[in-house]
Amino acid sequence: MRLYIVQKFYRNEYVKDHLFFYEKDLMLRYLKKINQSTFFIYRGIIVDPFFEIVDRDFFDSDKSIPELFDKIRRNIKPEYQFLAQELFYRSCPFTVKDKNFI
Repeated sequence: MRLYIVQKFYRNEYVKDHLFFYEKDLMLRYLKKINQSTFFIYRGIIVDPFFEIVDRDFFDSDKSIPELFDKIRRNIKPEYQFLAQELFYRSCPFTVKDKNFI
């Protein structure tokens, strides 16, 4: 899983304002729209928030959800720890993907 980050610049100086996307297509659409309507410059970057690859084999189905969360939290790079819960929900095949409940 990759993170897509949009950074905001003013006269080539980074403004501490950024957005995170989990899909490249959404980031590209946002960049196209926002760069046409403002005097700030927005740039997209792609980062890997994990130390090791997270795929279906990363998770053990015999473990509890808290144990799985702890495992993935330890695998997230320090600068992305604040996104641990969202990254867990998006990458763990044993969690509910759709957060819209009836």
